[in-house]
Amino acid sequence: MVRVFNHWFSPRKAAYFFAEETVLVLALLAGASLGPVAAQATSSVGGPPMYPAVLRAALASVFFAGALYLGDLYDLHAAVRDRADGRRLLRAIGVAAIAIALADIALDLFLPGWMLHRSLVLAAAGGAFGVIAARVLMPAVVGSPTRVVFLGTGARARDLARAMEREADGLYRAVGFVRPQRSLAPAAVPADAILEGSLGEVARRERVQIVVVAMEDRREGLPIDDLLTLRTRGRRVVDDVGFAEATLQRIPLSLVRPSSLIFDDGFRVSRGTRTVKRALDLAVSLVMLAGAAPIMVATAIAIWLSDGRPIFYSQERTGRSGTPYRVWKFRTMRRDAEQHGAVWATEQDPRVLPLGRFLRRARLDELPQLWNVLRGDMSLVGPRPERPVFLSELKVRYPLFTLRELVKPGLTGWAQLKYGYGSTMEEQARKLEYDLYYIKNASLFLDLVCLLATAKVVLLGKGAK
Repeated sequence: MVRVFNHWFSPRKAAYFFAEETVLVLALLAGASLGPVAAQATSSVGGPPMYPAVLRAALASVFFAGALYLGDLYDLHAAVRDRADGRRLLRAIGVAAIAIALADIALDLFLPGWMLHRSLVLAAAGGAFGVIAARVLMPAVVGSPTRVVFLGTGARARDLARAMEREADGLYRAVGFVRPQRSLAPAAVPADAILEGSLGEVARRERVQIVVVAMEDRREGLPIDDLLTLRTRGRRVVDDVGFAEATLQRIPLSLVRPSSLIFDDGFRVSRGTRTVKRALDLAVSLVMLAGAAPIMVATAIAIWLSDGRPIFYSQERTGRSGTPYRVWKFRTMRRDAEQHGAVWATEQDPRVLPLGRFLRRARLDELPQLWNVLRGDMSLVGPRPERPVFLSELKVRYPLFTLRELVKPGLTGWAQLKYGYGSTMEEQARKLEYDLYYIKNASLFLDLVCLLATAKVVLLGKGAK
C-alpha cells in the first residue's frame, strides 16, 4: 500500500486502473479510425490531425470509467465475482454507450461536427472490446496476493488476519502465524495455521513479503534480530495498527492503544487546508441551495399533501469541540415517531412514511442541512453528527469517541460510505473505526474521494434507512 495525499491506496489497483484507461483510449481510437474519422480528422480546435481524435477518445474513456465505477467494478472482489457471468460488465458497457450517445447529441449543439457521428458506433465498439480485454487481463496486471505472516497467535493476529482476507480486495494472503518464543498464552488461531521455526526461517521458507507484528504483549519477546534482518533484506515489517489502517482503511478499536496515538502522525489539519475546505463548503452549499431550490419546494409540498405539517424536522446534534447546534431535515417519519423516547433508525423502520422512504433513498431529506453547512455548523464531509442523548453513553463505552469532535460533522463521511447507518452500540463502534481513519488522515483529497463515492450512492439509491 502507498499513501497519496494522506489516503492509502493499493499501487496494484492504481496500476490496473491506468492500464485499463490506456487500453480504453487505444481501443476507442482504433474503433474510430475504422470509420470516417480517418478522413475527417481535421482539428476544429487547433493542433495536429490526431489531437482532436485523442481528445474524443479520452472523453469517451471517461464515460466508460464512470460506468465501471458506478457498477463497483473497481472493487476487485466484485470484479472477480463478475468474471463468472459478466452481467455487471455488460450493464456498465451499455450505460457507457448510452452516455457517449447523449454526449454526442449535447456537444453537437456547442461544437458542431466535433464528435463525428458516423464514427460513434465504431468507437463505442472499440471501447467495449478494450474494456473486455482489460478485464480478461486483470489477473496478469494485478498479480498474485501479497504473502503476509503474522507474528503472534492471539486474538489480535487472528482478528486482523480474518479482516484482511475479508476486506482487502483479495490483495493479501495470510500464509500463517508465528508464535513468539517466550509466549505462554494459549493460541487463538488453529494449530495447523501456526508455522514451525523462527521468524527468519518461516519468512524464507514461505516467501513472505510482509511481516505484521500482532503480539498481545510485546514483553513476550520481540525477535529484534530477525525483524531487523528481514527489514534490511527488503521485507516489509509493520505493526498491526498501521497494517490495518492501510489495508482495511479503518483503525480497529480492538487493536489501537490510546497511548500510541500520542506519537502517531496524523490528527492534524493545517490552517490552509481548513481555510480552503471552508471556502469550498460555502461555494458548494450556495450553489446546491440555489440549484436544488425547486426540488426542495416540490419536496415540501409533497410532504404537506401526504402527511400535513410540520414540513421540517429539527434535532439537537453535537458539532466540533462539543458545540451543540440544531440540524434541519425534511420530515420523513410520523409526527409521533419518538413519543417513547429517542431511538436509532433501523432497516425498514416502521416509523418512516411511504413518501419518507423515497426521500431517504434519494437523499432529498438531507438537503436542508446545506443551511447548516452554510452557517458553519457542518461541513460537506466529516463524521455524521450524533445526538447528545446517545453521545454521552457512547463516550463512556468508547473513550475514543471524543476524537470525532476534532472536526466538524459532515453531510457525508468516510464511515457513512464504508459502513452505512449504525443502530446499535456495536455498529456505532465499527463506524467510529472509519471515523478515526478519516480524522487521522483528513485532507482535501480524501474529501474528494468521499464526495465522488457519495455521488455514486445517491445515483444508485444505496444505503438508506
